[in-house]
Amino acid sequence: MTIVVILIGGCVQEGEKPERISSLPETADILFVSNRDTQSRRAEIYAMDIDTNEVTRLTFTEEHHFILGIDRSRRYIAASRAERDTDPPKGLGNEDRRALWVIDLQTKKEVRLTDLKNHAEGDSFSPDGEWIVFHMKVAGEEQTDIYKIRRDGSELQRLTNTKEAVEADPVFSNDGEKIAFVYLDSATERFVLKVMDSTGENAKTIYKGGTVSTPVFPPGCYDPSWSPDDQWLVFEQCVSYNGENWGSGMWHIFKVRDDGTDLQDLSAAGAHTDRAEYLPSFSPDGNFIVFGSLYQAKNPEESHNDIFLMDIKGILKRLTYDPANDMYPVWIPSSQKAQ
Repeated sequence: MTIVVILIGGCVQEGEKPERISSLPETADILFVSNRDTQSRRAEIYAMDIDTNEVTRLTFTEEHHFILGIDRSRRYIAASRAERDTDPPKGLGNEDRRALWVIDLQTKKEVRLTDLKNHAEGDSFSPDGEWIVFHMKVAGEEQTDIYKIRRDGSELQRLTNTKEAVEADPVFSNDGEKIAFVYLDSATERFVLKVMDSTGENAKTIYKGGTVSTPVFPPGCYDPSWSPDDQWLVFEQCVSYNGENWGSGMWHIFKVRDDGTDLQDLSAAGAHTDRAEYLPSFSPDGNFIVFGSLYQAKNPEESHNDIFLMDIKGILKRLTYDPANDMYPVWIPSSQKAQ
């Protein structure tokens, strides 16, 4: 398989590597990452049919995968990867510096879009599939800003440039007109939810976020995702921290209207309040939300790090039962099979 690397400076590198990419099954509903086959911290990309529970491994690499996105054609995956251990000798894991990649499921080619010296994460395609919006901390800078780049690695554009701030977790609205993201600086003291035009202009705060922090995460909200009609945003925020769930705390999934009104705690509505729930993603019909869940029970056999589905009232359906870590789910466009 040929791997193509595009550096921010415009340099393209090609070489033969032994990785393999599987085709996406036509019946697949969600993507997620897991270490179920690697016997290590390293996580690969998988697809799942939620009707049959059939799971297909898509990537066979030496990298560690994080958040994912897929375009409406179901051909291209945007993935954040760590391919170097930036804190030896831990091995690839969550602490490592990440780069943004695009995987072409048709040609089986992979393209790296950002330099390894920077830290970049993103998972959101524009509606036409031509652009990816992401956040990046450039080496030598203290701030983290929002960028967009064409899928082929051209036309990198910096959408925000806010000194001493962190602007992260950007996501295109389904009409492509807006971008939701989270924002933190010394004045806000928490991650607030903002919406701006897709050009980077007219940013406004629509929700001020929660007040509970953890040793790893400042207070506020994270990982917004739009409903198909762009009327709602879902996100997670920490609601309690006493070392629960392997030190993650308790995180709930919330939704709020795009003008900041009608905040709803979906985890509380569905009576699953003692877990760390994260990275919500709406189904294409808007009736279901897929998300990851960490739960450390008193009985170890009842603990999990798995993928769940809930309806808009918060009622749960568990999708994965593997003893490994199944994480970072996202709905695949054109899949309408949630039941």
